Amino acid sequence: MTATLWAGASYAQRIRRAQELAQRWTFAAEVLGVYAALLEVQEAAHTRARSEMPAPEEAAAYAARNVLPRIVEIAAAKGPPLLQQGVLERFDSIDLEGTCRAWLRGEELDGFDRFLARAATAPVLEALGARANEACAGTRDDRHCPVCGGLPQLAYFAASDDDLVTPHRYLECSRCSGTWAFARMTCASCGEIETKRLLCFSERGTLEGEMTGRTIRKADLDAVPDESLRAASAPQFPHVRIDGCLSCSRYLLTIDAGRDRRAVPVVDELAAIPLSLYAQERGLRKVVANQMGF
Repeated sequence: MTATLWAGASYAQRIRRAQELAQRWTFAAEVLGVYAALLEVQEAAHTRARSEMPAPEEAAAYAARNVLPRIVEIAAAKGPPLLQQGVLERFDSIDLEGTCRAWLRGEELDGFDRFLARAATAPVLEALGARANEACAGTRDDRHCPVCGGLPQLAYFAASDDDLVTPHRYLECSRCSGTWAFARMTCASCGEIETKRLLCFSERGTLEGEMTGRTIRKADLDAVPDESLRAASAPQFPHVRIDGCLSCSRYLLTIDAGRDRRAVPVVDELAAIPLSLYAQERGLRKVVANQMGF
């Protein structure tokens, strides 16, 4: 089991993709705007951490001291009112280093604490690369990141230039952005392999939906109050699907980079809000919420 890095996920590419999708889908524009601003802070933090290269055991303190205050500034300046109020209140009262350290230990954190710790530590862990292993606690197995032990944020199929080659499935870590290969017909949360217990939903009109027979009707996505989404007749997320499991009631969004070569999985996952709402309405919970809490 080898960890790699998603080649399309440089900070510059993430920012460009967030800006592109914000123009395309107005229902996600606010979320993507805040996320793009966070990415700019993280890009600068990543560059600095690559230069200074803190010791892994100092990752939490380094993130709390050098990154977290700027995360709070951006959230307070550009976030929706609930996020603004929440992060400001928590910034004044929490143990910043302790909260970052708790995230790196894999402890459960409340929403605002998790938002702050995750946003502050991510660029530091990415800068550390393989040495992030020394900064983090957690299980190392096929359902956890082999570098840091974090849970998967999403799954993706890598693009291939050979139509006869079945694309490999990968999971991307919610903590350090490392990626690793994972079996296709297996639940990434509990390891279930019984096909009848595995769910796959995609929009009607996509090849995936036709193959599985489990389609999301356009009407199901109209709960999102967005004119551009309702007006379009073609699938809006032809490269995104829901992979769920009846055994553990968990799900991930899966991004097919072969169907949209401009996709940056972590950004496209965040933007596909209607698919997450659809999954949650059917009693499924995401393995781990994304950076913006969806």
